[in-house]
Amino acid sequence: MKDVSLNRLFSPISVAGLELPNRVVMAPMTRSFCGDSGVPAQAVADYYAARAAGGCGLIITEGTVINMADAHGYSGIPAICTDAQQAGWQRVTDAVHRAGGKIAIQLWHTGRLGHSRAMQGGRPLAPSAITAEGLFRDFGDGETLASEIPYEQPQAMSVEQIARTCGEFAAAAKRAKTAGFDAVELHGANGYLIHTFLNAESNQRSDEFGGDMAGRSEFAVRVIRAVKAEIDELPLSIRLSQHAVNNYEWSTWADQTELQICLELLKAAGADLLHSSGYRLNAPAFADGESLVAALKRLGGLPAIGSGGITYSNSTAESFAGELPELTDPVESEQAIERGTCDLVAVGRAMIANPDWAARVGAGQWRQLLPFSPAMLGSL
Repeated sequence: MKDVSLNRLFSPISVAGLELPNRVVMAPMTRSFCGDSGVPAQAVADYYAARAAGGCGLIITEGTVINMADAHGYSGIPAICTDAQQAGWQRVTDAVHRAGGKIAIQLWHTGRLGHSRAMQGGRPLAPSAITAEGLFRDFGDGETLASEIPYEQPQAMSVEQIARTCGEFAAAAKRAKTAGFDAVELHGANGYLIHTFLNAESNQRSDEFGGDMAGRSEFAVRVIRAVKAEIDELPLSIRLSQHAVNNYEWSTWADQTELQICLELLKAAGADLLHSSGYRLNAPAFADGESLVAALKRLGGLPAIGSGGITYSNSTAESFAGELPELTDPVESEQAIERGTCDLVAVGRAMIANPDWAARVGAGQWRQLLPFSPAMLGSL
């Protein structure tokens, strides 16, 4: 019997016409098992199908880049810009659908957080030629984990490069629809390309793509419009965050007024779903203590996915450092949905450790979940 206290988490929901059996989402997580070709092989299909068979309501893939040059900033990450890559993703969607699941692809451009060592003839791009803080880390490239390799100064994008990149997002989305995906998500968070346009620290342009919040939102607006034109009825999500992976102190929106301006533009352009990326589901994102996902849902007027710290007591960074967590009660997710903070909840590390997370939690067996360890990143 399903734990009665989790009735909302395991209730069905319709998102822009996409019918989901429950509110459990597999969060997008880079795994770097697609080699130099960017083609997902059978092992990748099996990996996602196992989460579908385990009862996950919606799977969101790892970030999948839109070209093999300036977007492909890490080793081994998948892409969807060639026929072979598209065929590989078709294998994945077929496997997920046979297992009874639904799957969205997350389209990604690594921007200034990528490195030319992983690119096929490209160099990092950004709205402005401002180098990211910190050191480059690539789990698919062991040398970067053992050495101190700084981020590279990115090339400030020309208007022509912006138009080309919007077109590449659209072309990738068209391939994703043909490959059988049920939805598309844009990676607009964590310091990658779309996010750097939104943030005033990384976007110091003086043209139509910079300046105030409306100007800094323009690139995301154009990407959404271009993608939406290619995917027709498929739902379109965008993942957003205050922080960047290289700087957890980043603050993209100074207050909810700025966020509301941004969200109204993204919604008008065609966004159907808002996906929050955060350290904790209910972590304060603004001075008044409101979490990012709560603000997204309240101000955006769209369904929202919350994420952060589901299942484990420690942070992702602490996990990667080898600290073993305690298991946490999933009732927090239930309460967030009940309060109206979010509509769905994305599970990250715990979905790597437990392909059947949804089935176990739905059966009231959350205390039997396995803890996450860095060793789990070594295989699919």
